[in-house]
Amino acid sequence: MEIGVDLTEIRRFIPLNEKNRALSKIFTDQEIQYCRETGNPAQHFAVRFAGKEAVIKAFYPYGEKLFPNQIEILNTKDGIPQVSLLTGNYDRYEIKISLSHTDDTAVAFAMINRL
Repeated sequence: MEIGVDLTEIRRFIPLNEKNRALSKIFTDQEIQYCRETGNPAQHFAVRFAGKEAVIKAFYPYGEKLFPNQIEILNTKDGIPQVSLLTGNYDRYEIKISLSHTDDTAVAFAMINRL
């Protein structure tokens, strides 16, 4: 099992709320739609970015190199964040993620287990 953690300042994402091109380099269309439908899009963009970075860090010891736009983090109907990897064959990995934020900071913790 490997872990990854990331901490991100939410204010970094405030100017990106309206810039589709910058956002689409990091987030999927579904992630962008979800974040924009919330009361504070910057918080949700920041926490998803932290989640992507945590997943990347957790995969690094396995020799896997991922980029943020290859990772999608969406919530289940119950509000639980779920990670989907959009490229490659990652069926042999189990990925768990936890996301949290304050008014200023977003944090994410990822655990990856090779099955």
